[in-house]
Amino acid sequence: VLAQNPNNNIPSLETDQSAFFDISEQSHAIYGQLNFAADDFAVPIRGNVGLRYIQTDIDSTANSTIDGVTELDTISGSYDFFLPRVNLVANVTDDIQLRGAWTRDIRRPDFDTLNSTVNFTNNENQAVSRGNPGLEPEEIETFDVSAEWFFAPGSVFSVGYFNKDRTNLIGSITEDALVTNNNRETDPNCPGGGIFNPIVETNSFGPANTTGICVDFSTQVNDAATTTQQGVEVAFQYDLSGWEDRLGWASGFGLAANYTYQEFSGGSTIDDLATRGVDIINAINGIYDPANFVQVEQVRPLLDFSENAYNITGYYEKYGLSARLRYTWRDAFRTLDTAAGASLNSTLGFPVVTSARGQLNGSINYDVTDQFTIGVEAVNLTTSDITQFCVNDNALLCAQGITDRRVIIGGSYTF
Repeated sequence: VLAQNPNNNIPSLETDQSAFFDISEQSHAIYGQLNFAADDFAVPIRGNVGLRYIQTDIDSTANSTIDGVTELDTISGSYDFFLPRVNLVANVTDDIQLRGAWTRDIRRPDFDTLNSTVNFTNNENQAVSRGNPGLEPEEIETFDVSAEWFFAPGSVFSVGYFNKDRTNLIGSITEDALVTNNNRETDPNCPGGGIFNPIVETNSFGPANTTGICVDFSTQVNDAATTTQQGVEVAFQYDLSGWEDRLGWASGFGLAANYTYQEFSGGSTIDDLATRGVDIINAINGIYDPANFVQVEQVRPLLDFSENAYNITGYYEKYGLSARLRYTWRDAFRTLDTAAGASLNSTLGFPVVTSARGQLNGSINYDVTDQFTIGVEAVNLTTSDITQFCVNDNALLCAQGITDRRVIIGGSYTF
């Protein structure tokens, strides 16, 4: 980090001890797959069956800082999974085929969520944050079926249904320290919740001249409840390459598009309004007496989840020229990724809602030779902004991302 030298006003570098952490993740895996094909049924069938076993050990080494004194601490965790997989393809006709698949897979936690760094300060109102090396991966069981119609050379129309059962979703929680008669617990085990901060000198929440009380604690946990995500996807692709003898240069044009509708159910993570949020929401509703305040809470939906999304791409591929113009659009979705880099506390305790948004991108590349290609790429041609609201879509404005278009010119040479 940068620090200012008071003598000569020249910035100097200082070590940030709380930024250090080291994650060691060791995995062992064994897997096998059997491929098969059969022509003895009413329609030819092919596919494969596989099984994978993984076992992982994790050591999270990080700094524990108490009143500026730092010590290394290591916390360990482990998990193992059996992950089967089945894929089937049936050729109904020369132009139509059906697909089906059932799989179990995992999504490992990010290293940031495993980081066990903890920093205790002497502020009794400051929650202590710590990662959780004991987190297990998100487990995903997926079933999907689809039908594909190859109605022309290089062209396809498909419709598919998917269903995902997701367990061990990773979410953040804040465990409040118990407050009784305006005093917080001094028991280092914190039976009422929170974490024991050994250096806090009580001010408002404890007996006078007391050092060490329980404070609020935030970390990441696995949600034991299952969340089901299911939906339908429709895709289309068609180009004019089969009409080259009639259209000539125009046979390089094509169109690709897809649309996805999805919904979710289940889950048990609850979002509560932060203290400042309670004040604001009740004031909006004309409630100013704390005795009459209403606490707003809701089951957290899947983060970064849009109910509807689509994209349309027009392209040209011929004579070494590759050009694309792509428009993507998605519904509003909840996210912890705010355009202003705000925390949950500053967004009233809820993930922000990013409003529905579309974006237009384009690119043109030309093969000067078999090895040398030049091109230009344009991102967000319409300068579509990012608008994010607190609690609900089109409610209180939480963050505004003023985006711009970006143009990149480059070339590549292969040898």
